Amino acid sequence: MQYLTKVLRGLTAGHDPVRLLHDALSGAIATSKGKHGIVVGLVEGAATTVAASGACPRVVQEAAEACMREGRLARRRDTASGGGAVAEPMRMGGRIIGAIAVGGDPVALDTSTLPLFADAASLALVRRPAMGRASVPEFSDALLRIAVELDHAAVLSRVFDEAEHLFGALGGFCLVPDGDGWKVSHYRGISAADLRSASQHSDFRGFVASDNLRVESPTHPVVAALSQGAETAISVPLVAAGQRQGFMVLLLGEGPDPTGQALLCAFANQVAMVLRCSDLAQRLRDHEQRLASVVHSAPGPVLVVDNNGRFILVNGAAAELFHLPEAFAVGQPVHGRLGNDALESLLTGEDEGQLELLLGSPPDRLYAASTRRMRASGGRDLGRVLVLEDVTKARETEKIKNDFVSVIGHELRTPLTVVKGYVRMLAKKKGEIDPASRDLALSALEANTIRLERLIEDLLFVSSIESNQPALDLQTVDLGDVLDEFASSRVTVQRTKMSISVRLDRAKFDQILNHLLDNAVKYTEGDVVIAVTDRGDDVEIAVDDSGPGIFSGDLPQLFERFRQLDGSSTRTQGGTGLGLYICRRLVELQGGRIWCESRLGVGSHFAFTMPKHGPTREITGPDRFANLQAPR
Repeated sequence: MQYLTKVLRGLTAGHDPVRLLHDALSGAIATSKGKHGIVVGLVEGAATTVAASGACPRVVQEAAEACMREGRLARRRDTASGGGAVAEPMRMGGRIIGAIAVGGDPVALDTSTLPLFADAASLALVRRPAMGRASVPEFSDALLRIAVELDHAAVLSRVFDEAEHLFGALGGFCLVPDGDGWKVSHYRGISAADLRSASQHSDFRGFVASDNLRVESPTHPVVAALSQGAETAISVPLVAAGQRQGFMVLLLGEGPDPTGQALLCAFANQVAMVLRCSDLAQRLRDHEQRLASVVHSAPGPVLVVDNNGRFILVNGAAAELFHLPEAFAVGQPVHGRLGNDALESLLTGEDEGQLELLLGSPPDRLYAASTRRMRASGGRDLGRVLVLEDVTKARETEKIKNDFVSVIGHELRTPLTVVKGYVRMLAKKKGEIDPASRDLALSALEANTIRLERLIEDLLFVSSIESNQPALDLQTVDLGDVLDEFASSRVTVQRTKMSISVRLDRAKFDQILNHLLDNAVKYTEGDVVIAVTDRGDDVEIAVDDSGPGIFSGDLPQLFERFRQLDGSSTRTQGGTGLGLYICRRLVELQGGRIWCESRLGVGSHFAFTMPKHGPTREITGPDRFANLQAPR
């Protein structure tokens, strides 16, 4: 009674008639002590299996057909297998509308409850929905709803919504390409477990991936696994523009007639076209995202506009430079938004071009701006892309290098001119030169040769120290005694009488002091003072002069490579401008630091520190400068 009650309550509550047919069949099989069974109904005058417990022997189908033909209980027996079947007619009023058949052991089969389940199945059968016959407007509206948004997952969800509306589909699934195979992209009305079970069957691929529409009854083993024998399954390929987009399987309450099959094929063709458009739209979105990623990953400002002069893409650097909101700038016209007429003209004009201009707030950065047209393969204008490259540092470096080359040329030409003149004089006059003139010539040759040597040593040091870390020849010295060696008529040493023991590289220390003293003597007419102060673990050495001083804005770049306060070849004082850079590198190499304090019109104070016990990290390796002697 529990089986029968379940069916009757389901009918009263309006449950799915197709599932109730299956429940009635399950109750008939259980109470009749059978093993399997089917429900056969008249669908448009033809006997059609509308519910099944799975694959059944032929004898069960024969019993159902005999029952419907004779209009009474029918029994059949299979002499080969020894199995049997019984079938009870299903009536509605005085008309036979089908039969319920149960197969199993012919001796054990009990027919006493079959009439009850036959009546219950009859009620479910007449309530079973027939496959819809949509009108042309309904069919068109359904297709429009499917294609309203070309997101792949949303499209498939709407496909099954409309399949339910148009054809009464109770469930199904869709296969789409996945590499060299196929994958289930969407399913409805069936469980994942049933789908996995059905996919293990040997005929699953043949049924699902058929070349044409294929209809299988609930008795088919694949369909029985999917629907538990309650629905008919239809498999139809999805083909668009000659390419297979996938396969669609629908579970229907009954098999479609030829007209229904034609409608299903037309529906599948339209679904395939929408899926193809969805794939193309996804590729286009991916392409746009890749383009946007390239633009946004560019370190410099990049702007992309269409052929109407409206923003298509604005990367973060451009948004920051021109104060544009990235999200809201897209679609807005370029005119008046960049704050530079020349740049806007370059971006919206007819010709490609490039220019250099100052931008920023305030305009303190130099940018090289260049535009290029974007054209489709057919030559259609797609807009323009503007790329800005910050060339401020490059132009500064270029100017510094040009000035440096000019200075080096001047510094080389001056001693070479002197050397050339005296050599020519000595070669021409030979023994006619008086001793005083000869001594003067030799002194000048020696002095200018030393000047050239120091210049070459400085250049070698600058070009090599970046790639090679010079080794240190450390030795312990009395710093006071070392400083005393630099005293002269214009250089005074201030120090305590106590010994100050410091571990340092003597040659490199001398080179530092020589550069600092040369600068001090060069730029002041008064005395230069060297002072040493004991700072505990460090000592501080300072060189003070009373020269014109240095502008405070120049102090941060004073110790940089290729930095020259006066880079012209006509400046009043000589020198390459590399001395302070060399001093910084040599001080840092020995674990110290160097700085400068200066006041215009008062003088300059250059100071550096040295750790008493040498650098904390011993530096070893080939020292190309170990033998360089400090210029005197």
